[in-house]
Amino acid sequence: MIRHTLRALVTLLFTALVGSIVIFALVNMLGGDIVTVLLGQGAGPGDVEFMRGELGLDQPLVVQYLDWLGGVVTGDLGTSYGTGYDIFDEIVRRLEPTVLITLGGLLVSVPLALLLGTYSATNAKKVRGGVVDVFAQIGMAVPAFWAGLLLVLVFAVRLGWLPTGGYVPVAEDPIESLRSIILPVLALSLGVAAVFTRYVRTAMIDVMNEDFMRSAMARGRTRRGAALFHGVRNASIPLVTVAALQFGQLIAGAVVVENVFVLPGIGRLIVTATLGREVIVVQSLALVIMLFILVLNFFVDITYGFLDPRIRDKAESQ
Repeated sequence: MIRHTLRALVTLLFTALVGSIVIFALVNMLGGDIVTVLLGQGAGPGDVEFMRGELGLDQPLVVQYLDWLGGVVTGDLGTSYGTGYDIFDEIVRRLEPTVLITLGGLLVSVPLALLLGTYSATNAKKVRGGVVDVFAQIGMAVPAFWAGLLLVLVFAVRLGWLPTGGYVPVAEDPIESLRSIILPVLALSLGVAAVFTRYVRTAMIDVMNEDFMRSAMARGRTRRGAALFHGVRNASIPLVTVAALQFGQLIAGAVVVENVFVLPGIGRLIVTATLGREVIVVQSLALVIMLFILVLNFFVDITYGFLDPRIRDKAESQ
């Protein structure tokens, strides 16, 4: 298990380094000049050159990358060119709503997918199993922003049960904070839950045909009981993989959902920085999101060793 963990850690660090290079290169290829935004179109060449020197944008790209990477390693993500805020502090300040709706989306979608996927698999040849499949297909086709607008229309505008948008910090009022994220979490989790349900259904159908499942049913377990007590754990292995892959999709969905519900999270910060051509902010945010996903994948790799001993034994033997 130690060797498996070390291998996953090395993969994490190498991927993070390569990813930082790709992010820096892509962001700087997008075009746009923050100096023009700050000084305006009527600024003279001398003023532009002076401002670029003040911001360090006159340095070669390699030097800019190394300076940025060195700051990242020491916890300094830089300073916004336009408003002058510290990027690390701003990310920390805006992290709470993004983390809550993202983790909330996972906490809602994973149990729901296990329940619906298992139900659909155990009733694969019946109408009720097909009904679950139909709803899963619809959920996969509905964009997060459309689901969010529909939820606002029904539960906020028509029924008045929940707020239409905005965010209340947990420390300020936990109950209102929960109410402010219910609709964003639902909008974010519906599509993801649909994807998870399809994977759980397929995995559970495969598991139900295994010898150990037939043995369990021969010992007196019902088909549903065997699925719940023996099948769910084995079917959860592909779900863990898909959940890790879908985490990036959750973050991307959070960008949309935060703008629909006017949440002051990382997603809105990305949009604001992009519109303002804040290159340093965009690339730092992209790096933080990438690191979140890589760390999650690292823990997924470790989790594999506990869910499936064959993976751990294979890693130890190499």
